[in-house]
Amino acid sequence: MMVKYFYKLIIVLTSFIVTQSLMAESFDPSKPIVKRIDEGIYQYFHQFYNSLIIIGSEGVIVTDPSGAERASVMREEIRKLTNKPVIKVIYSHDHYDHTRGGQIFQKEGAEFIAHKKAVELLKRDPYQQVVLPNKTYTDKLRITSGNKVVVLIYMGPNDGDAMSVIYLPKEKILFAVDFHLPRYVNEPYRLTAHNYGGIYQTMKRIRKELSFETVISGHTLESSPDLFEEDFRFVEALYNAVLKGLKSGKSTKELKQSVKLPDFKHWQGYEKNLPGHVERMAYTIWHGN
Repeated sequence: MMVKYFYKLIIVLTSFIVTQSLMAESFDPSKPIVKRIDEGIYQYFHQFYNSLIIIGSEGVIVTDPSGAERASVMREEIRKLTNKPVIKVIYSHDHYDHTRGGQIFQKEGAEFIAHKKAVELLKRDPYQQVVLPNKTYTDKLRITSGNKVVVLIYMGPNDGDAMSVIYLPKEKILFAVDFHLPRYVNEPYRLTAHNYGGIYQTMKRIRKELSFETVISGHTLESSPDLFEEDFRFVEALYNAVLKGLKSGKSTKELKQSVKLPDFKHWQGYEKNLPGHVERMAYTIWHGN
């Protein structure tokens, strides 16, 4: 069951989602929230995961099935919006919690799309629940359904090695998965795939190269350009503080005790989890990942 599979994630994120204007007594993570962003474009929020639903004249484009149960519910929600088939499924990156469960879309003939580097990693799924991509790209890929355009951009390693920055240029929508979690200093055990230097470089490129008016993160109901900017400032401040400390000869242990980022002390998990982020950033600076 998907709820059981992602139980830890649900527990971790519940308090954060509540702070994003959801009332705890009325919020049920098993029930989907479909939010219209623009004409024919919807945010699908379910089980603390986000997907895009993009309805074009040729059919529907979706992102990240995130498990068979969630994908099945998403398919039902799409039927409430349109009778068009799902023709393309985009994987934001290679992590199994985002890529498993796409068989329901495969049965109706959808094309599965991901960065080239994701394929070998997805082949390793021990549960064999991932539909492997049948279309890949290296640097940039333009995907269309009629007048709907989605651009996938590879900006290098960040949260894993095969992340696509997903961008809708006409509507100026940025879908930033896993490398952007607004106002949340998440648990250190979730940082194993975090290439913090890569995240910093990705966010700098996004700010320089893309114009966006809407931001959707991978795991929160709400984000925005302002929250993305705040997240960037956190990553930049962390990078600068850790680099300065390492250059001065401090050990990682000393930095975990001394580095403080008071501008972000209001973030969920700041007090408990910041030392783990300091450690991961130090590792990134030393090793490059």
